[in-house]
Amino acid sequence: MVHKITVVGAGVSGQALALWAAQCGASVFVTDCRAELPRQTQELFSKARIQWEVGGHTPRCCQCDLMVVSSGVPEKSEAVRLARVANVPVQGELDLLASHLKGKIIAVTGTNGKTTCTALIAHLLQSCGLNAVSVGNIGDPLAAHADRSYDAIVMELSSFQLHWNTQLRPDVAVLTNLAPDHLDWHGSYENYKSDKCRIFLPREGECYAVTHDIDAFRVPAGRTVCALGRGNLRIDMDGSDVLLVDRERRRLLFHKSSLKLLGAHNLENAAMSCAAVALAFRDIDPSAGLASFEVLHHRCEPVGERNGVLYIDDSKGTNVAAVIAALHSISGRKLIILGGQGKGERYDELARVVCEETFAAIVIGSEAEKIFAALLAAGYRHAVRANDMSEAVKKASKLAGPGDKVLLSPACTSWDMYHSYEERGDHFAQLVRTLF
Repeated sequence: MVHKITVVGAGVSGQALALWAAQCGASVFVTDCRAELPRQTQELFSKARIQWEVGGHTPRCCQCDLMVVSSGVPEKSEAVRLARVANVPVQGELDLLASHLKGKIIAVTGTNGKTTCTALIAHLLQSCGLNAVSVGNIGDPLAAHADRSYDAIVMELSSFQLHWNTQLRPDVAVLTNLAPDHLDWHGSYENYKSDKCRIFLPREGECYAVTHDIDAFRVPAGRTVCALGRGNLRIDMDGSDVLLVDRERRRLLFHKSSLKLLGAHNLENAAMSCAAVALAFRDIDPSAGLASFEVLHHRCEPVGERNGVLYIDDSKGTNVAAVIAALHSISGRKLIILGGQGKGERYDELARVVCEETFAAIVIGSEAEKIFAALLAAGYRHAVRANDMSEAVKKASKLAGPGDKVLLSPACTSWDMYHSYEERGDHFAQLVRTLF
């Protein structure tokens, strides 16, 4: 451990990094753009003898041997710029912590489905009696589990974290899918894909990459590819069973009938998750615990049925690809609620799928005009506007009839009306419960 460390950002991951580094004996300084840190954070830092600055990054942040950026800090951060000028080395949290993670590492990334896969993999391993923990972008920060021994560490990794990665080399790396997202942060779709694929850094010994067959070419030499669809080592989903096929050997992963998750995209999530478990631990049953896995909140989660209409909360559907997957995966007549704060995406393809998959759409939020215009341009004449979620749910209840499904899948962030997608989804569920 170096003597003096600056941590950029005092959010969940930054706070954990700072506290861990201090416990390891480093002199830690934290720099944050917020006007003030929460009182609890201040108390923790003071107790650990961690100093900090707020309101922006000053040259003081470069008075260190190493700068560590917490999750979400981009290259264009002023702190990073100052460090480059001062010739201070800059690391991401993955590089700092990689050698301190004890246990087999199963890492998951992708544009959509990564949280479901991470939670499911950890659940399956725990159901088999293994000491497994889920960490990273799913909730618990990585630093909170550094230097602890586990059978397996299952981590959800964002493109932001992977952008800085040069050291983390998982035993099994899972890439669920790729579609445009966070282009404002990465600068281009090509940069975004390149950063995502840093999860595939090879290592000595046996290591695997689990991905769709269309993305198998992205895996570098040194990793064995297990592809969903085809290949010598592949996941086969034909028929009523999901199988792991290794040339002529076939191993049952699970029966499709045992899966409770809603939608065809979740069948793929479960298939990739069970394959990751089977590859990491050859002597356990990857299907153990599958039937007891509960759907995660705000991810195609049924939240109520009123007058024969099923209401589904997919508030986590914050990009176009996620919404398209949800629409294709959920059967029956559907009404969709779209909109929120945009992320710089185009809505042409979304509009085409909405035309094919829904009988009506209700559009809300600051991105409403752009989405509405895309729907009109696609020839869709069944879209209406609503001022807020309350009005959207009321209109949906009048338009939908018995047997229909109302899907909240916004294709946008929630930040124009809510603090988080969780708050948005909870409000949607609460409004559904008040319907008669």
